[in-house]
Amino acid sequence: MPQRRRIFLGCEGESEQGYAALLSRLLEERHRRIHLEIVLLGGGDPLAIIQTAERQIRQRATRATPFAASVIMLDADRRDVHLQRREDARALASRLGLHLIWQLPCHEAFLLRHLVNCGHLHPTTSALAEAELSKRWPRYEKGMAAARLAERLDRAAVLRAAIVEEDLRQLLAIIEFGDAP
Repeated sequence: MPQRRRIFLGCEGESEQGYAALLSRLLEERHRRIHLEIVLLGGGDPLAIIQTAERQIRQRATRATPFAASVIMLDADRRDVHLQRREDARALASRLGLHLIWQLPCHEAFLLRHLVNCGHLHPTTSALAEAELSKRWPRYEKGMAAARLAERLDRAAVLRAAIVEEDLRQLLAIIEFGDAP
């Protein structure tokens, strides 16, 4: 059996970590060519998150085969707070070859667009996104594990969101999810 391609999938928080684990489960149902190494990076501004990812990638690269790709899922709501740090984050990500998956403006808005008839919804703030998601998914809680997310999100939901989420389409291509729009 050929060795799986390792993909570093850094997650800003526990919510992204649960979503990444869901993607991994869905991927396993289709094929076993990819191994997602899901790493919780902790919060902070994008530069701090990318710096943490850099350390984690370097540390983990010594343990096994090199990563075929490195991806970070992070919220866009703090991206433009400090312009110099934003530019430093972009430069560092580019130097490291990191693919940044921006959730606009936050993970809850990203999840909202997975739901039926919600792809057009683009709340402008995290608070509005959380309120809208909670109306449409009353049992949603921040930091949900993959098993709980799977009660509402399946392969079709991920593909539905990918129609309107360009960065998600990029991630799905990297991990060979298949059937991406």
